[in-house]
Amino acid sequence: MYKVYLVDDDSFILEELIEMIPWEENGFEVAGSSTDPEEALRLIPAVKPEVVFCDLKMPGMDGNELIRRLKESGMDCEFVMISAYDSYENVRSFFQQSGFDYILKPVKDEDIQIVLEGLMARLAEKYPAERTEDLTENPEFNKLVAYLNDHYAEKISLGFLAEEFGFSRNYICALFQKYFNRSLSLYLTELRMSKAKALLLDKTILIKEVAYRCGYTDYYHFFKVFKEHYGISPKEMREQDT
Repeated sequence: MYKVYLVDDDSFILEELIEMIPWEENGFEVAGSSTDPEEALRLIPAVKPEVVFCDLKMPGMDGNELIRRLKESGMDCEFVMISAYDSYENVRSFFQQSGFDYILKPVKDEDIQIVLEGLMARLAEKYPAERTEDLTENPEFNKLVAYLNDHYAEKISLGFLAEEFGFSRNYICALFQKYFNRSLSLYLTELRMSKAKALLLDKTILIKEVAYRCGYTDYYHFFKVFKEHYGISPKEMREQDT
């Protein structure tokens, strides 16, 4: 799993981020957290996380200053800003430092999920696994993968798969990282997007129906994930094939 470090001066928000975001299912683990940016500046280089999530407005040092100083210290990791402020200067300053993404508070589940999947794809390219073939020598894991391929339109959780196939949650995450160089969540999203792209070729199927058949009950969430994945909307994809 990839390590994440969280920085927010509000301890309640920090605890909520740790508890509510599905880190493990997406191939991440929270390796540390701080409410004090000065403490974070000291501890992050020792923890060596692949990703740092930080707040913007903090006493003593704001998020952009923390990122700048971490980069100056030699930290090569991805940065995600979580903030209630969206002024042009704040966002511009963040992306000028090659920040990965900027999320507004209150954090929405669908927004953080898209960011986590994007991070996993970025890190998979940045740290390629030694083996990336899509075949495994683990017959029980093969059954799990086959189940996903058949039931991708259903609601599937890491906990359900662990109970259904007798694996621990951590072991499932490790197997997806080992064999596919991606998290369970990203694997499932890529599978659903591939199925959606194929279904869009049949113009007798409404796009909302395509979304439903691929496991998305919220059309707008499907639209957002599809565009993030392919760079164009489902409608534009369909028009390309006309």
